[in-house]
Amino acid sequence: MENFLTGIYIGLYIIGIITIIIGPIVLVYFLAKNNIFFTIVKEGQAKAILKFGAFQRMIMCYQGYGFNEEWDICQRVTQGNEPNLRGVLGAVKNSNDEIIGNCQLRKELIRIGGLMWIGIPLIHSVHKYEFRWTSFEQAEEGGKLIDKKVPHAGEKIDYILVQDDIYYTFLGDADTKELIPVDMELLLTIRIINPYKALFRVQNWLEAVQNQTKPALRGFAADKNYADLIGKKEEIEREADTFLAESGIHRYTERNYGARLKRVGMVSINLCGERGKAYLEASTKQYEADREKERIETIANAEVERINKVYSEITSHGSEGLFIRANEAIEEAGRGPSNLVIFPLGSAKSMLKDLTGGIIKEKRSRK
Repeated sequence: MENFLTGIYIGLYIIGIITIIIGPIVLVYFLAKNNIFFTIVKEGQAKAILKFGAFQRMIMCYQGYGFNEEWDICQRVTQGNEPNLRGVLGAVKNSNDEIIGNCQLRKELIRIGGLMWIGIPLIHSVHKYEFRWTSFEQAEEGGKLIDKKVPHAGEKIDYILVQDDIYYTFLGDADTKELIPVDMELLLTIRIINPYKALFRVQNWLEAVQNQTKPALRGFAADKNYADLIGKKEEIEREADTFLAESGIHRYTERNYGARLKRVGMVSINLCGERGKAYLEASTKQYEADREKERIETIANAEVERINKVYSEITSHGSEGLFIRANEAIEEAGRGPSNLVIFPLGSAKSMLKDLTGGIIKEKRSRK
């Protein structure tokens, strides 16, 4: 009995020790998942902390980067602008990721990995908002990898991505230089460089960037022929990037929305509307006419080559060759049940006599 009780005491002791060690970890994790006292920020994300509903500070988990006084995200560097995970200076970069200056970084709060302090419940909270976007992802269908649009409608989130991400954008009924309407499916590569501006200086930063970009891209399409737009994809994308950079859209979205538009990708460009349908029909007919023309020219060239080859061989045998070919032509013309070749008797005799006489004459002259 005594040994049994001892075993129970030892078991309870072990359970108590485990509870004391694991219990606080489980408790903190539970609180952090519900944004109570703590929160978990994943790598490449940032969160906004509010105090009685007003913005107080940003927290971020992005190795090698920090915030300056304006909440711009800057890469940590040394005095010589060399990347350094513990650097106290921040590199100020332009839209081409070129360093154009330095800044002082805010002191980073103590954290354990992505576990960060929020504050006192009911006083401090994590900002949550609805965010709608469409991603473009690869999915397997029928054993093949296909590109697929994945809409995310009205998801309520408490973070903002601070790393590059790609967002699907649709631009409908854009006119080309020939006034041909096209639908353009685009991929915008965007990086948030100031999460405070993106969250609190505009209602929806992605819609704002898209709405600023679309008119500029309409202007780009209006300066191109349809054939140019559907030409080499890499060249069109490069020209679109240059066009947007020269239009000043990059600087505007960075300054006002804290979002850096890094690249424009083309998914597809398709004809649309009645004019587009008419252009497609006309192009199809023109294409078919061109192919028919090529087919006829090929047949004609082959026939010319055949005639040259056959009659070159015939003429090389002189009158005998012409006589044989004439007989073959008559036989060919008379083939078939409904074909009948009639020569006047006198004309036929005269023709054969002339041919025969010519042949005999030619033979005799050779002798």
